[in-house]
Parts: sequence; C-alpha cells; structure tokens
Amino acid sequence: MMAACLTVAITSCDDGRLYEKPVILPEEGRVVKLTGNLSGVGEWAGGYSIVVAGFADDSEYAVISKSVSTGADGRAEVVLSGIKDDVQRVELCVINRLRKRILTLRSADLSVADTIRLEVGSMNVGMYAAIQEQLFNTTCTSCHGASTFAGGGLYLTEGKSYDALVGAPSQLADDKLLVEPGNADASVLYQAIATRVSATWRQDHSNMVMNTAMRDVVKDWINGIKE
Repeated sequence: MMAACLTVAITSCDDGRLYEKPVILPEEGRVVKLTGNLSGVGEWAGGYSIVVAGFADDSEYAVISKSVSTGADGRAEVVLSGIKDDVQRVELCVINRLRKRILTLRSADLSVADTIRLEVGSMNVGMYAAIQEQLFNTTCTSCHGASTFAGGGLYLTEGKSYDALVGAPSQLADDKLLVEPGNADASVLYQAIATRVSATWRQDHSNMVMNTAMRDVVKDWINGIKE
C-alpha cells in the first residue's frame, strides 16, 4: 500500500503559534513502475506528451497519467500510483493536450497484479522514430524498400527514410519536395496520405492511412523541421 503525505496545522499550547506536522494517510489503488532507457523524449512537437497512462474500457482518453522524463544517461523510472479499478490497461504512450491517446508505444494488462513492472528496455521514442515504427514499417515499406523494389525510387526503411524524404524532390509531383521542412501542406508525403493527390498514381495512398491521429503526427513533425 502506497502512502501520501498531507500537511495539517496544529496549535502550540505554549505560544499560540501554528506549526505544520506531516500526517501519513494511505493512498489506495494499484501501482505501475516503468523502467527503461529512452531516447527522443524531448523531440515531440508542442501539444504532445510522452506519459505512462491508464485507460478504462475502450476509451481513448487517459484516466490517469504521469509524464516521462529521463536522466542525463537516458534512464527513465516512472511510478504511477493510485490507479483505480476502472483502469484496465496501462501504456507508455503519447497523448495530446486533451489526454487523448495518439500512439501506443508499449502496454500492459492491469488485471494480473496490483503492482505491474513495465520494463521497456532501450527505446527511441522520438517523434520521427514513432512515425518510422508505426507508419512506415507497418504500412509503407512493403512497397518502399523492404524487398529489392522501392516504389518511385523511395526507400522508407529504417536508416534510409529520413534522408530519402527531407528536402528530396518528388519523382511524381513536379517542382515539389517529398518533405519541405516547416511546410507540411506543400510536402508530397503529407499530401499523399491526407488528400487524393495520389489517386492517379499506381496506389491511392490516402486509402492506406486512415488513422487521422497519425496524419496529424506526420503534419506536425514536418512543420516542426527546421531548415
């Protein structure tokens, strides 16, 4: 059982002054302890936070959350306590200002114990790393570089995608860049997943990325790139 400190005032019988004395009261609920070596925590655009959060049922909004920070060595140790029974899952995730889940990085079921140890190992949780893992790796690389073929000559595999996109000219849209730093609306990558600009290409890419939260992440990442 965790404990929380509350401060109460008591009166001294000798001089009439008030003194503060800590009183220990029990704090109910379950506990999650996250440990790991995390890089990229500070790379997210404003409005996003990397947190340990608890979610109830199928809700996308965190019931309880705690921000993740790291030491100089990248070590993260986060204790989220006071988790009520209505929370079924806990996640290392990205939320927005409304506490809505944007991306899940790791998760655990809370039904197995009152204290859960979420050991995530070494992870890059930066904004671009999340796009690579949860968009390019899952949706794009089958056509863009995972085999010997890369559609449009564009490799979106890990280690190649950033240089292939940022500041690179498009082969399908004349006089446009795949990613124009600071300008998502003019970037072919964002246009391809958010509009019907690719409807006449070999593949309509807007049908491939239906997750509007991921589209927003891509847009905010591009707008945050400094030239």
